[in-house]
Amino acid sequence: MKRMSKANRSLIKNENGMELPINIVVMLVVGMVALAALLAIIPETKKNLVIEVLSVNGVDGVTGNIDNGKSSNVTVDVIVYDSDNNLVEGANVIITGGGGIGSIKTDPTGQATVDVHDVFIRLNQDSIDLELVVKANGFYDYTNEAAILIT
Repeated sequence: MKRMSKANRSLIKNENGMELPINIVVMLVVGMVALAALLAIIPETKKNLVIEVLSVNGVDGVTGNIDNGKSSNVTVDVIVYDSDNNLVEGANVIITGGGGIGSIKTDPTGQATVDVHDVFIRLNQDSIDLELVVKANGFYDYTNEAAILIT
């Protein structure tokens, strides 16, 4: 029978290092679970909104006409899509300008009809621009300061 050297005998009888691999495995598993939990709470990235102005005062396009020097109501039809061309329900559509403001949420078809009350063009003005702002959860805010031209 071979006799072991003194150095080998001390390693075989030493049980202090037996728990080390198990501790490493447990720490690795706990770390992976913590990482998975952190990744789960990070929100998804936001998407861009795509807005199409269908009509202004019942006329197709982005241009409408009102009388100068007189307050008028302007009706704007818009449709809201996401960047994948899906309709967006519940987006808040706000139109301001010319002293008037109007807002409404989109319906399940992504459409909204916004009534902007008391829009006014001064007698010395040729036209005004109405600003269009659209906000929806999970999307970047959309702002176009000259979305609608009123002449």
